[in-house]
Amino acid sequence: MSSAYNSVVEVFVARFGLDPETVVLDATFDDLGLDSLSQIELATALKKRLGVVIPDEELSRMSVVADIVAVVEQQGAAVR
Repeated sequence: MSSAYNSVVEVFVARFGLDPETVVLDATFDDLGLDSLSQIELATALKKRLGVVIPDEELSRMSVVADIVAVVEQQGAAVR
């Protein structure tokens, strides 16, 4: 997997205590137990950890982990 994907998984695991094995590209936010408030927390964690900014209106259109990875790749975040 890409370094962007790995960084996104790290954020999900660190912020929500998820098992990394569950954070797959086609996992929906519902699959991962994230409600709308959790999605906002995710956006905040991505900004703090990776410098990725996802506006609320864009976040509301996202539904799977792959959407988040695509934004991280698009913004060329400082992934580790």
